[in-house]
Parts: sequence; structure tokens; C-alpha cells
Amino acid sequence: MKFSIIPLLAFLALPTAVNANSMVKDALNNADKLFELGSDGCIMVTMAVKVATTPEAFGEVSDNLKKEVKTYANKCNLSF
Repeated sequence: MKFSIIPLLAFLALPTAVNANSMVKDALNNADKLFELGSDGCIMVTMAVKVATTPEAFGEVSDNLKKEVKTYANKCNLSF
């Protein structure tokens, strides 16, 4: 359980001035790494979905990245 909470806390501690696109890219890249290791990367996909769906908090995400997040969300059975 600690393993999944630490990335979440680190992710939420980032300042809101960080570009939302880079936050989503980083979360999806980390999800890929976790999937490759045989772990559940869906926690990182959940964070990418949160960033992509709350532009008032994190900034606007490009349409291409939104499509990619949707693909990952479907893989993890998450709604987007």
C-alpha cells in the first residue's frame, strides 16, 4: 500500500505552475514502466485522468494527450 501512496503524494505536491501536458506525459510514462515490470500502473493512469479532467487546477491538456489518456483509462477500466 505504501508503494501506491508515495507516488500519489509526490504527484499532488507539485506546484500547479507545472505544465499539465508534462504532468500527464510523466504519469503515463511511469504507468508504462510499471506495466512492463508486471505491476499495476493504473494508479498513475488515475492521476493522468485527474490532471486531464481538471484544467482549472492543473491547466489545459492537449487533445492528443487526452486521447492517449482515454486509451490508458480503457485499459485500466477507468472512466474518462
